[in-house]
Amino acid sequence: MSDQLIIFIQRLKTKRVLQTYTEDAVKQTIILPILHMLGWDTYNVEEVFPEFHVESRRVDYCLRANNAKVFIEAKKPSEELDRHQKQLLEYAFSEGVKLAVLTNGVSWSFYLLLKEGNWQNRLFYTIDIIEQDSNEVASRFSGYLSKSNVSSGAALKNAESILEGKRREEIIEETIPDAWNKIISDADSLLVDLIAELTEKLSGFKPTTDKVKKFLEQYGDRFLLLPEDETEELEEQPNIVLPRLRNILTTPIQDSNKISQDDLIPHIIKILQKYGGRAEKKKVEMEIYQMFKSTFDHPWYQELVSYGIPRWKHNIAWAKERAKRRNLIKIPSESGRGIWEVTDPEKE
Repeated sequence: MSDQLIIFIQRLKTKRVLQTYTEDAVKQTIILPILHMLGWDTYNVEEVFPEFHVESRRVDYCLRANNAKVFIEAKKPSEELDRHQKQLLEYAFSEGVKLAVLTNGVSWSFYLLLKEGNWQNRLFYTIDIIEQDSNEVASRFSGYLSKSNVSSGAALKNAESILEGKRREEIIEETIPDAWNKIISDADSLLVDLIAELTEKLSGFKPTTDKVKKFLEQYGDRFLLLPEDETEELEEQPNIVLPRLRNILTTPIQDSNKISQDDLIPHIIKILQKYGGRAEKKKVEMEIYQMFKSTFDHPWYQELVSYGIPRWKHNIAWAKERAKRRNLIKIPSESGRGIWEVTDPEKE
């Protein structure tokens, strides 16, 4: 790692005028010096090509080494980078470029372009020159943008490694609530044994397996976790509180009368299709409720479970989440929470 680059980054941290820089100033006083310190010949257009033409448009810099290309799109520090992601994506796709960088001089977003998914799935690292440690910043620049690593393919491998690790963590975070819910709802044998053993320690009497399972069937839904977007919406409502366990048992419902979350998915999709592919969550819930009213009016489905909502509504929320993870339903980002949309209007 270049000591010169570390010193340069440390100096940038002290420049209070950075936020007043124009785009040209960012290119001349930040981007080009960093590229030079990363081994690029900034005077050689075969390596650092400015205003690189992509069809009828231009990208600020195209780095070229050993048949590998990296696009860099520059903006001024006061510019919001998110607005320019689509533009950079189109540039890169047109040229088959795998690595791209969007920067305003202070913030540097690194993208692995040929991966599937939205922009957040392609974004593998973000450098903040002001906030992050100078040695760490220099190390990241070297790993993803140095001429030697771009030329050898190491930069691409580093990016893929970071992105795969990031995706792995996301999958784990998404799956842990499902694992918890499965343990609770399926009366996992380990959980049953644990409850039975602890009950014996506290009371001196060990309950039967059937007794513990009956308890979990009665109260298990109170401890099920809702999808994150559903809980965020509930937290905005001050009247929603976590329910306390009651001593009065709700009348159980026969298994043959229960409606599974998977059974609800095709009905949710049909309702969304009826409204042109998207609809408010509350409208979908009410139509599903009317569809299964004779069942959902049963006290077992009316019982308040996690976050103080009735079991029937809780099951619809998880049916939506299951459909979302199967890529049947999405939550439009531009509409915020409360809107559900089918991913394929023709698909049932």
